[in-house]
Amino acid sequence: MSGVGRSQRVDTADGISWHVEAFSPSTTTETVPEYVVLIPSGEGDCRNLTKVAHLLASTGPYHVLTFDMPGFSRTSASAEAQSNVRPPLLAKQIIGLLDKLEIRRTSFFGCSSGGSAVLGLCALYPHRTKCGIVHEIPFGTFPVLVDMLSMADHEITAACENFFANAFVEQDINDGRKKWDGLGSDYHARLAKNYVTWVKGYINSVELGSNELASDPKNLQQRPIFWTVGGLNPGVEHEDGAWKQNFEMARAAGLEVNTKRLNYLHFPAVTVPEDTADWIRESVAKVKD
Repeated sequence: MSGVGRSQRVDTADGISWHVEAFSPSTTTETVPEYVVLIPSGEGDCRNLTKVAHLLASTGPYHVLTFDMPGFSRTSASAEAQSNVRPPLLAKQIIGLLDKLEIRRTSFFGCSSGGSAVLGLCALYPHRTKCGIVHEIPFGTFPVLVDMLSMADHEITAACENFFANAFVEQDINDGRKKWDGLGSDYHARLAKNYVTWVKGYINSVELGSNELASDPKNLQQRPIFWTVGGLNPGVEHEDGAWKQNFEMARAAGLEVNTKRLNYLHFPAVTVPEDTADWIRESVAKVKD
């Protein structure tokens, strides 16, 4: 079986015009399709999730949906839809898209601010969520990113290009840097603008909103959540380092953070798409209700 993908334009009642990519098994026998939704992280473009989407759909039975985020790349939205962005807003926007597509219930995967959106969906829309699969959620400010708020747009782009390419993906391990660069010139050209949208609309607000949401353990207990932090991050073996709060928030809610299953860095969907697809598949299969 090979996952069949198609792009479509979907306009929702909140004024967002979404670029959506849907992947379906080439053959299917299920009466009610089972969906997995892959939510982009801060750079907002779904190109780096399409390999995972294809892998999930190719083995079935999953129908997989991914999209560019509001105001990013090929999805247009009002200024309000991409300003002071917090998990409840992201969750509401995504539910609006699923309503239009008549998808009633699905599993969600997200890394970084995509993971923040997943937490929002699990907490606020548990009846629409089978499970959440999250990787390295930002709960606190990162000084290197806060510094970008005072930069000119072209400086933000240059700083982010360097930061994403060198901090978020493995370099030689897994051919990580080669795979990041290999996402293509069109993708990286779109990111040049997206980085500015991300810094101005997401930085500080997503972290603060994620922290507020997760500080109430009940919000993380509405639906099953499968949580990973990359084992190559410094300090992870001691539950320390940049993602320390992931361990603290999860523990308070009675959840485990797995550092072995995606033993990489921040963008496993880019550098190890096969492992990422396997982890999503394993996680979804554990949930029976």
